[in-house]
Amino acid sequence: MARQISSAGKELGPNAYEVTTAEGKSKTVLQQKTGQIIVKDSPEAVKAMKNVFMRLCTTTDELISVNDVMKVHNLLGEPMDDEDEKKMMAFFDTGSKSKVCISFDTFMAWWNELHDVGADPDKYYSQERYRQRFKVLQSRLKEPTIASILSVTEGEVGSRRFRVWFESDGNRLSPWHDIPLRNPDGSYNFVCEIPKWTRKKYEIATGETMNPIKQDVKNGVLREYKWGDMLFNYGAFPQTWEDPKHVSEETGFPGDNDPIDVIELGTRQRPVGSITRVKILGVIAMIDDDETDWKVLTIAMDDDRSQNVNDLNDIDAHMPGCTQALTDWLRMYKTAEGKKENKFGCGGKPQGAAFARKVVDECHEAWRKLLAAADEKGKVKKIASGNNLYTELALGDDDD
Repeated sequence: MARQISSAGKELGPNAYEVTTAEGKSKTVLQQKTGQIIVKDSPEAVKAMKNVFMRLCTTTDELISVNDVMKVHNLLGEPMDDEDEKKMMAFFDTGSKSKVCISFDTFMAWWNELHDVGADPDKYYSQERYRQRFKVLQSRLKEPTIASILSVTEGEVGSRRFRVWFESDGNRLSPWHDIPLRNPDGSYNFVCEIPKWTRKKYEIATGETMNPIKQDVKNGVLREYKWGDMLFNYGAFPQTWEDPKHVSEETGFPGDNDPIDVIELGTRQRPVGSITRVKILGVIAMIDDDETDWKVLTIAMDDDRSQNVNDLNDIDAHMPGCTQALTDWLRMYKTAEGKKENKFGCGGKPQGAAFARKVVDECHEAWRKLLAAADEKGKVKKIASGNNLYTELALGDDDD
């Protein structure tokens, strides 16, 4: 005998109504209509489900693959069997589990068919169990807070085995993919590779699993800058990528296949692997070996001069001669290795903060597309560990 689930109550608005459960409790239910899809659920449940959906999403148009729907079920502790998988494939009408094709609305349509309480009221209790699991999963699959991320060194400094790994709650993460580009306050996260007043050429290893920082090697030799010590803290913005297939209008050359480079102009030396909140001040369009190699100019939010330095013009007002010294250093540093001087786009002039933010946004979008393409090839792994969801992707020769 079917159990009573709820009795319809008064409408609270065009998209919500109140019901009374079998236990006699009042409950607000959200009704969303998108096309021919009607979703009835509590606002909290829909929000939790959307947050989980978005954490698995790698594209800007908010689509996931059939494989990712299976991941949701696995993460909820309800792995799908062969029969469930066949039904799901038929519902989504796709022959490829890796093809990115499913919107949140389509996912919710599948969800409601899977737990159709109208067809079988007994399924209400299964649906309630899923709702609770979604809420738990939502709390787990959050981006790690910057304060919780630690850098851990491995191997001897000056050796080819030296690595700086990134961890949160004892779990390893990628500084390229898992550290958010932006913070809620509008600042950006700068990952320091080379501290100022040093010259060892450390970089995020985009081709290694979980992308640790390592010292670059060329022809079997660990690289150092021969022009002299860095005048600034040097590193990169996470979740960005200079696409080698995209030719910049400003330079006429393609990207260099790396996260976008960042120069931090504050007074303090930042350690290798440190993560610092910065504001964007400008950008220099450097051309290196016929590749676009943007250098974003920033200053740490906690620097003494940060409140007074907000754009390109402020740099020279508070640090006279700085932008010219930077440009000269970038132009000349490779000549110490017998190479030609570097060139510059944008007429050789650094650009301001608004222009720089646009460049960073473009590189962030390129990174998202890189992840989406790699995910379609089955190369992206989303690892649920501890309180977070981490991304494993090492850049291979066929990914550029």
